[in-house]
Amino acid sequence: MLKCDFCGKETERVVRVALDKDYDRLTVRHKKMYACPECSKKKEEERRKRGEKGPAN
Repeated sequence: MLKCDFCGKETERVVRVALDKDYDRLTVRHKKMYACPECSKKKEEERRKRGEKGPAN
């Protein structure tokens, strides 16, 4: 089982989406966080409300 870093729920699957126009995953230090499908969907909806582009845009 995996654990969602956002809600703490144990789940079979987690998602990680990294969005930033200047994102460089090789040189920028960052905390990796993984979301269950429900939290990932919620975060994507929040991004769209703010007008940010995401993986579906």
